[in-house]
Amino acid sequence: VALNSSQAAEGQLYVDDGKSFDFLEGAFIHRRFVFSNSHLKSINMAPAAGKSRFSSECIIERIILLGHGGSKSALIEPANQKAEIELGPLQLQGQHGRTVLTVRNPGVRISDDWTIKIL
Repeated sequence: VALNSSQAAEGQLYVDDGKSFDFLEGAFIHRRFVFSNSHLKSINMAPAAGKSRFSSECIIERIILLGHGGSKSALIEPANQKAEIELGPLQLQGQHGRTVLTVRNPGVRISDDWTIKIL
């Protein structure tokens, strides 16, 4: 997640089975991710009134925040679980010194609503 000068960012994720037309019946995952005020939220964008459902057990392995530094832990809701944070420099070709914050194995699924608070 690349933060802007206001320490905010947002984006979307769309997932379906990739082979059928079940998405026409509502069988897909559509999420909006918003980072602001040191909170990363996953919000459902799919309509609730679909004839069909699509679910995924896919778990996020890590969250990398570019341009946010100094924090040492995070709180994952709704599980009220603490997570360790790794801080380090990001090495891009021709650039040095950008700080990245990495939350490893937050244990959240792409299909669920959740919030990660950077403490």
